[in-house]
Amino acid sequence: MRLASPNALWWLLLAAIIIFFYLLKLKRKRTVVPSVLLWRKALEELEANAPFKRLRRNLLLLLQLLVLGTLVFALARPLITSRAIASGSTIIVIDSTASMSAVDEDGHSRLDRAKQIAHEIIEHLSSSDRAAIIESSSSVFVRCALTSDRQALARAIDDLSETDVAGTLNEATRLAEQLAKSERDGTILIISDGCGAEPSPEPSSKKTNPASSTVRFARVGRRADNVGIIAMNSRQLPEGGRREVFASIANFSDRARNLGLELRVDDKLIDARTIDIGANERSAVIFESVPGDDSLAELKLDVEDDLSADNVAYTFLPNTHRTRVGVISENLFLLQALSANPVIDATKISPNANASEFDCIVADGTGAVGNNRPLLAINPADATGLWRTIGQRDHPEFSSAVRAHPANRFLSYDDLHLERLPIRETAAWLKPIVVFGNDPVIYAGEDGHRRIIMIAFDLTRSDLPLKVEFPILISNSLLWLAHRDLLTADRVIRTGQPLTVETPQENATVTKPAGDVVEVRARDGSIDFTDTLRTGKYTLENGVTYAASLLSQSESNTAPKDSISTRVGELNGQTDRFTSEREIWWWIALIALLVLMIEWWVYHRRAFV
Repeated sequence: MRLASPNALWWLLLAAIIIFFYLLKLKRKRTVVPSVLLWRKALEELEANAPFKRLRRNLLLLLQLLVLGTLVFALARPLITSRAIASGSTIIVIDSTASMSAVDEDGHSRLDRAKQIAHEIIEHLSSSDRAAIIESSSSVFVRCALTSDRQALARAIDDLSETDVAGTLNEATRLAEQLAKSERDGTILIISDGCGAEPSPEPSSKKTNPASSTVRFARVGRRADNVGIIAMNSRQLPEGGRREVFASIANFSDRARNLGLELRVDDKLIDARTIDIGANERSAVIFESVPGDDSLAELKLDVEDDLSADNVAYTFLPNTHRTRVGVISENLFLLQALSANPVIDATKISPNANASEFDCIVADGTGAVGNNRPLLAINPADATGLWRTIGQRDHPEFSSAVRAHPANRFLSYDDLHLERLPIRETAAWLKPIVVFGNDPVIYAGEDGHRRIIMIAFDLTRSDLPLKVEFPILISNSLLWLAHRDLLTADRVIRTGQPLTVETPQENATVTKPAGDVVEVRARDGSIDFTDTLRTGKYTLENGVTYAASLLSQSESNTAPKDSISTRVGELNGQTDRFTSEREIWWWIALIALLVLMIEWWVYHRRAFV
């Protein structure tokens, strides 16, 4: 036992004052009585109050000193050692990053063990104790605010699930410190294996006061027996148009491993081999002449280890061919915009030329409508089943644009001026993507066989060719027509990063790696899918597949850390149950109240007897 406020013991000096009053000689009024037999008790008290005489045994004095002693002892806040893990207000930070999915706790994951410890904490809380649950992964989530409701805390713990993301404990510990700062008896308990980027001390003018909040580290995890892919990418070689895929594989166990590798492109097996990696060593693997354009390459390890999230990784293989465009136009501005784009191979053709060898056609004011190739039609003549002119409007002003459409990416039409706009009546599948006033200016759509973009006005009767947006509009349109509008850098992400996809639809469905389908609502023409917490493929309803990889050396190295660094110093991990200190001042105060009642009863009993 120890005292949290030992300075309160100075109040024991008040005992001298109590004794002093018992030593005072009382001034009594002298009264003549016929006999003193009935006043013997008064004479005894008179002798007891005579100064400079030894005090006789007095029950009231002893009770009053006992009341003072117990009250002062309660003010000193005595602490007793308890086998309970935590007491008071406890903020529990549970690490749920990828390394916590390692299975090395007797067949259970480290997160399972962390949840077990958290449940033990909740079970040993007293009725006056409170706790909060914070999850730390790629982001920080307060799963349950400070409460004494054990059922709510237990549900919050049970709702935690394994993830394949990399993360740190920095933000979680900072948030826990803020919650504990407002609590007189705040305690922070971090349950983690210490892997990942450890929280480091941060210089701050407002240091956390260790006396106001105690930070502890409960370490989970027993071994490091893992092999993982920590890097993967592809590159196009300058000679021969060959493409290479390379990866870095690390062995974090203390024994040499022999494992198999499989490389697939769009789910087709391309290469398979075995490699040997020594204990705590790395190996670079290169796959040469890998086929595939606009494809996902998947590398998978055939190995038995503690962590499965890093046994698969992805990289995107972009299309190395230039978009072949047949141009039917004499517009120099248009030809210059096409030649300025290195990914476009533009060739002038006649209206009657064979267009089958081209990815798409650009027709400025003329035919090529019936060749069944993707088409960018600029101020076209009427075409049966597609569009016809029903009027015209002079000097219209910009009204709106569908920002989500790939053709409008990075574009603004606010200062575009048109001298004359033909008003068109189009097929139902051609949708307006730019509108001036109430009249569409640019249409886009797909009839199931090909894509078409129609710019409804004559370029020479506008200032569009003079603006920097013009080559961007042409490039965006041709890439969308050739089905190359997707940003290749966004097809492969790290787990935990949001998946952003532009779509003109109000809702979209995403099929996650486990096969469950999630419906996502679009906002401002795009969807932001944040539930990318597992490695694997995420497929949209339009058939486009994205992939998420861990690729984190700190998470793949599953060796449990003996200590972590926080802003209050180095914390050593403990694997056993904690011994915590509980305050018992309320019990002492209750004893003082009981003694005071006894003293009151004794006083009144003696006064009336």
